[in-house]
Amino acid sequence: MTEGFDFKVEKEMLALSDGGRVAIRRWGEGKPERIVMSHGNGLAIDGFYEFANVLMDDFEVVVFDMRSHGQSGPGEVMQNPWPRFVKDIPEIYDSIQATFGEKPMHGAFHSLSSIATLMAQSQEPRGWRSLTLYEPPVPPVADEALLEEFEEAHRGLSRRTRARRRRFSGAERLVTSLRRSPTFGGIPDEVIERLAEGMLYRAGNDPEAPYELVCDPDMEANTFDIRLPREWWDGIANVRVPVQVVMGTTLGHDLPVLIRSAAFLAQSFGFETAAVEGGGHLMQMQRPQRSAEHAVRFATAQSENNAA
Repeated sequence: MTEGFDFKVEKEMLALSDGGRVAIRRWGEGKPERIVMSHGNGLAIDGFYEFANVLMDDFEVVVFDMRSHGQSGPGEVMQNPWPRFVKDIPEIYDSIQATFGEKPMHGAFHSLSSIATLMAQSQEPRGWRSLTLYEPPVPPVADEALLEEFEEAHRGLSRRTRARRRRFSGAERLVTSLRRSPTFGGIPDEVIERLAEGMLYRAGNDPEAPYELVCDPDMEANTFDIRLPREWWDGIANVRVPVQVVMGTTLGHDLPVLIRSAAFLAQSFGFETAAVEGGGHLMQMQRPQRSAEHAVRFATAQSENNAA
């Protein structure tokens, strides 16, 4: 745990319109503009603190755990959670503005939350000043060969996730499990330990393994089975907010198809791109300084353009 920092500070539990819950927290304040952050599938935002800490030099930072993740707590296992993930984002945006006060807001979203925010902006837009999206795994439906490669990779993720252990004696056992995956390579020990703590809750059903994953593996696997209709892809053309897509690099990347699909997304819709050298899909935990610099640069440029 980061010394002297309370990861539950200023936590607000948002009741969503379908009865779901999302935990919203403010990690840094006192700045005129705000960056909002969330995480990828199966994870918890507590693992992204070093990334957020860089952003705090220039922005107020508000974070949230997606439904059924982290401090939002366990929730319903949905067969296709994507429509609900997308619907949640405008509600979360409105709640942040109401809870912490109206400010210009930028987004810095990873993977799952980046797709949800991009799709929400195409369907039910909000006043984001900019969106920086870290490897949004939007299915590249306009390229059949790339789409097949993308879907095959996600079928593998889904199969492995359904077979995942669900109960643990403590966070250290989950850390051991995560370390077996190349996806979590290059993440410092203290970061992966904090991430693991955020991914677990004390269920108490088994005295030998009282902790369970907040995000049920079936929910996580159903999320990897990304089912987005073709019209959702076409609707991305409706997004008017400036968007930057940030990718890791091929060298050492755990899922290189995500680089190609993210690049295809950016090229298809004219989004700006940036790269994090030495970063895999979890680049914000592996290379927090460089990852944050891209978000700060892009958000600052859009604010300056807006003021001109």
